[in-house]
Amino acid sequence: MAALALHAATPLLANPQRWFLVRPGHFVERYGLLVIIAFGESVVAIGIGAAGLPVDGGLLVTAALALALAGAMWWTYFGGDEDERAEQALGAAPPQRRAVVALNAYFYAHIPMMLGILTAAAGVKIVVGHAFEHLELGAAVALGGGVALFLAGQVLFRREIGYRTTPWRPVAAGLAAATTVIGVTTPAVWQLAALVALVVALLLVERRSQPAP
Repeated sequence: MAALALHAATPLLANPQRWFLVRPGHFVERYGLLVIIAFGESVVAIGIGAAGLPVDGGLLVTAALALALAGAMWWTYFGGDEDERAEQALGAAPPQRRAVVALNAYFYAHIPMMLGILTAAAGVKIVVGHAFEHLELGAAVALGGGVALFLAGQVLFRREIGYRTTPWRPVAAGLAAATTVIGVTTPAVWQLAALVALVVALLLVERRSQPAP
């Protein structure tokens, strides 16, 4: 926590307009790769959670749901040319202001996104190993709260980068956190299934609400 606080406070002590020259294409690509690495960790968590378990129908369904959740979360970040839109929005910012936008969008807004991915991955690892048991509160919070934190970070990112967002992502973030109740009262696989359905529904609703070209 001290290291995180130090990283968060350090940029406030400098003037980013003086110290940083941002090339939008390179900047967006580097952070996109960082997010991909974090999603790779969530896929690895599935294998760790399944270690030593018999390969049966229940495990296959749980693993498929865990992969679907990672894929749906990935799509909220990269789908629909999101990275290209972000690059264009960052490039459209005045040069003297671009570093501030990049700092807010790609540093501060990405902290909850990255923490959300990794926290959800920790929850997934537990769910895969205990799919048909009730989760302890901490595990259920990790799973639902991780997805909620990731979506909340996206809301902040879109606001800072300066392009229009829908009201559905903050709603989905709140609903993701609420799935904690499912995890502690029903078999864990149901919370995982609810999160997959929620994120997929978010993608479909946003796609339908986009104005026609």
